Amino acid sequence: MSMTRAWRDRLLLAAPLLAVIGLSMVTPDADGPTICPFANVTGIACPGCGMTRAAGFLMRGDLAAALTYHPLVVLMALQAIAGWAWFVLRRGNRVKPMSNRVVTAILVGTGVSLLAVWLLRLSMGSLPPV
Repeated sequence: MSMTRAWRDRLLLAAPLLAVIGLSMVTPDADGPTICPFANVTGIACPGCGMTRAAGFLMRGDLAAALTYHPLVVLMALQAIAGWAWFVLRRGNRVKPMSNRVVTAILVGTGVSLLAVWLLRLSMGSLPPV
């Protein structure tokens, strides 16, 4: 194993801790710069806008506020945890590689869910502020 791969693996294993530290620094209800290119160009929140603030509220145990900022935050958090667990098990050769079909289904399902929720929120006027 090369040193580069070893460090990459260590960083990937530490990713959840880094995410928790990063999210703990986010003040979810504070106004900050909008870094979303879609929102900056259109003035409308994109399908993923509000997810970071939602995750920040979720980390603080405020599920209602988290779901207000993005209704799919719990699903995305579960996907992130499952993906990380699969990565760890895969690195230890405890699970087989995931088929392209499964990966595609997960990605398409997530994308369709994000788009459907975004369209619904757009039609109801409940997108998060940008």
